[in-house]
Amino acid sequence: MRKGITLVLALFGLALAQTTSHTVTVNVPSVLSVSLDAQDFLFDFGSNATGSVTVGSTSYSRAGQSAYNAFLDANTSSQVFAPSRVSLGGGTGDFATLTVRSNRAKWTVSVSASGSLAPPLDNTRLQVYAEKISGAGSSLTTNPTPLPTTGSLSIIQATASGQGKSLFKVYNLLELRLSDDIRLEGYSSQITLTYTIGSP
Repeated sequence: MRKGITLVLALFGLALAQTTSHTVTVNVPSVLSVSLDAQDFLFDFGSNATGSVTVGSTSYSRAGQSAYNAFLDANTSSQVFAPSRVSLGGGTGDFATLTVRSNRAKWTVSVSASGSLAPPLDNTRLQVYAEKISGAGSSLTTNPTPLPTTGSLSIIQATASGQGKSLFKVYNLLELRLSDDIRLEGYSSQITLTYTIGSP
């Protein structure tokens, strides 16, 4: 009798088994952003800026009255100068810090100019150099590289494993030539550089 009761109870337990289900949904946005902490690269050759800035392995005089006079006195055909100062969000420095955030393996940062420097200068006188601080990607500028007359210049690239946060120093340099004919009232011109990140 006990054996029969045990069998009935076991079958009753199996009859109570049920199943249920739910879905799992995962959404991950594409993250591909670039930002720069600088507002202005100022080349003021009438300022009292002195000293030099090392870019790569080369030292460049800061744009200032004393450096400009030395350039004229030397009678050399051309010279490349560092900015008098770089205006940052919290002060001044010699370079801008560019930040890339990405969850893509491959990406490229390029720079282009809006507008043109007034004659006798042109946009090719402005040179750009990127130096890696940390993270993914690498600089495409082994030396300070002039802006093209049109279009953009690729300066940083990740060809694999580009995910995460990457930091780069960005320098702007300016070439002056002895043959530049500066107006009697002096020279003043401004352009805007735009940094763009893209991914295949």
